[in-house]
Amino acid sequence: MKRSLLFTLLSSLGIAAVMILTATLVAWIGRTTLGSFEVWQHALESVRPYLRWWRALLYGALFALWWDLLRRYRHRPQDRLRVKRIGALGLVLLTCVELNRL
Repeated sequence: MKRSLLFTLLSSLGIAAVMILTATLVAWIGRTTLGSFEVWQHALESVRPYLRWWRALLYGALFALWWDLLRRYRHRPQDRLRVKRIGALGLVLLTCVELNRL
């Protein structure tokens, strides 16, 4: 069953909206709990090394899932090419995000 372009667009916008609302909720809870954004930022700075490890684990898990998809679509060249494109796009986006963090 093929999904329509409108459905894909609306579901993508819905996912983005949920992500933005979640980030806003986390920031509001942090500010409310700790009193101010300065204290919130200081608390985040103190846990920065742990967040680095979390990001490394997240990137490793995403790579493992991508590799598994490549292995599964070994005998389907069209789908394998699509997975390779998604992986290349993901690598470019990941590189851009990490370079912006410098």
